[in-house]
Amino acid sequence: MNKQPKTAVILCTCSGIITEKIDWDTVRAQLAEHPDTPVVTTDELACGAENLEKLATWLKEEKPERVVVAACSPREHERTFRTLLASAGINPYYLQMINVREQVAWVTADPAQATRKAARLIGAALKRVQHHRPLVERHVPVRTDVAVIGAGPAGIQAALTLARAGRMVTLIEREPFFGGMPVRFEELFPNLECGPCLLEPGMGELLHGPESERIKLLTLAEVTEVKGSFGNWQLSLRQQPRYVDPELCIGCMVCAAVCPERRENPWNCGGELAAVDGPFVGALPNLPHVDAGRCLKLNGQECGACLAECPLEGALDFDDTIRDSVVEVGAIIVATGAEELPVVPPTFASKDNVFSAYAFERLLAMTGPSGGELVKGDGSAPASLAIVQCAGSFDDAVTYCSGTCCQAALKYAHIAGAKQEGLTVTRLIREQVVPGINAARLFSHDHSHVVRYDGLGDLTLAETPNGRVIVCGSNGAEVPADMIVLCGPTVPGSGTTQTARLLELGLDDAGFIAPIHALSGSFLSPLKGVYLAGTCRGPGDIREAFASGTAAAGVALSELVEGRDLTVDPQVAVVDAEQCAGCKSCIRVCPYKAISWDEGTKAADISDILCRGCGTCVAVCPAGAITAQGFSRAMLRAEIEGVVS
Repeated sequence: MNKQPKTAVILCTCSGIITEKIDWDTVRAQLAEHPDTPVVTTDELACGAENLEKLATWLKEEKPERVVVAACSPREHERTFRTLLASAGINPYYLQMINVREQVAWVTADPAQATRKAARLIGAALKRVQHHRPLVERHVPVRTDVAVIGAGPAGIQAALTLARAGRMVTLIEREPFFGGMPVRFEELFPNLECGPCLLEPGMGELLHGPESERIKLLTLAEVTEVKGSFGNWQLSLRQQPRYVDPELCIGCMVCAAVCPERRENPWNCGGELAAVDGPFVGALPNLPHVDAGRCLKLNGQECGACLAECPLEGALDFDDTIRDSVVEVGAIIVATGAEELPVVPPTFASKDNVFSAYAFERLLAMTGPSGGELVKGDGSAPASLAIVQCAGSFDDAVTYCSGTCCQAALKYAHIAGAKQEGLTVTRLIREQVVPGINAARLFSHDHSHVVRYDGLGDLTLAETPNGRVIVCGSNGAEVPADMIVLCGPTVPGSGTTQTARLLELGLDDAGFIAPIHALSGSFLSPLKGVYLAGTCRGPGDIREAFASGTAAAGVALSELVEGRDLTVDPQVAVVDAEQCAGCKSCIRVCPYKAISWDEGTKAADISDILCRGCGTCVAVCPAGAITAQGFSRAMLRAEIEGVVS
């Protein structure tokens, strides 16, 4: 019979807390008769600095090959005792720690029963630790640059936070401008601050401030592929041509003035743009871009009006092409945002003067299609405004409350009433959510009429001698509705869905990117090195966008420290390629996307950097080809046998 490795057992009293219920003398007497004949010591407070030095000396003298520590929670001090083993020249993973404080002494009233339970757990640990194998932590260099996908408030805040800490940042935005939604809003809830004014200092710093040297802003760009893992990501990018040289163009927009071709303005929900034009007044960077689908010259027709009038030769570059590039970073922050549900309820479809919340925002804005004038489609002023809240929420498609629609409705009622004296404003509500001190202040000053309705199916439109009204079937109320605003729910943006697919991130029931934990880990994705900011995680306001951008950047900074290599925990799952049957079940169930398919070996391959050792793949593998290092089947069987024997 093979001789078992010599084992040491350390019994901690935890300054008397454990020995209030567990009699270590009785346990030591039982261990003296154990077939493995372990060496045993009792320590008053094994985690104390002086005590650790004494224990290290004892271990060096006894020269055990395995160590069992009976003390508190491994979550609290397992690393402490692994360090102890390393200082004594023992592989740290030859440690088996038992939690006899929380799981025995604190929950077992009878001291005799607690002592018996502790003795059984120690016996199980002695059996288990014989199957431990020496494991070695791996250290790999990490890149400290960061990519931020989405340049709205959350993305801008994240990029600036990172740049101020000295990191290089690639900020990726698919629109020809940056700033997200709020930069297009005239006033923001609850204090009615100017949206562009609030964002301008940060946007200006990003473009021209001292941090601009560390931020590379790519507009008209999208991520097409992602490879790698935490600390070493590769992002393939595709940037559409602007056909304008940003180093030469001064943003005078003379080109737009002389361009003969016109197109609808997708950012204004009304009005027109030239084929070469800026999205709206005040958009940054202050550069036009050419719509290749509408430009006459790019479509083979004779036209050179913009070239003829441009004051700077070379500012317009019709030889510009798509640019494909690869950026290498250590972390990714997803800040791709959300959007208003783009579906118009059937009751209001194809009706005149019915606006989505976003379209109404642009109508109210000085940079919008009407220059901030509250006018209907025919240019006349409305006599009444009906704001339908929860327009699409709480139904089969969208079951949740976005939390920001009530805020927007209060803002619209206030601004519209201020713009037009005598305007009749009515808010139709299903529920009303207005939390916060500043929000309550605006709510208390609201003078609009309020009518409750039971759902969109409860509403119909009717014409009366006094004009159009919305009829509430449940209560018979007739709401004047010369102009109608539908406050629809917030849903994931197309960029969020696309990015989640590229990174293979899970989505929640509403389609937003699911964080690792909704409360304690709302800025973390299950994929290590990918962080979440803004409304890609769910509906939120601009305050939360700024906060989450800072938080995501802070987590990235804490994990990607200059000069600090990444320590890879060896307690991960490993695949025996010869036993792998190629079913790929493990790839489908891994919550951390740590498993890929290796065409060379025709077997699953597990990235030790991404693996968190959860054991899901071990359980699902039908061939038994996957082993969890530190939690092998042999270890677990031995531990169970030790408890029940």
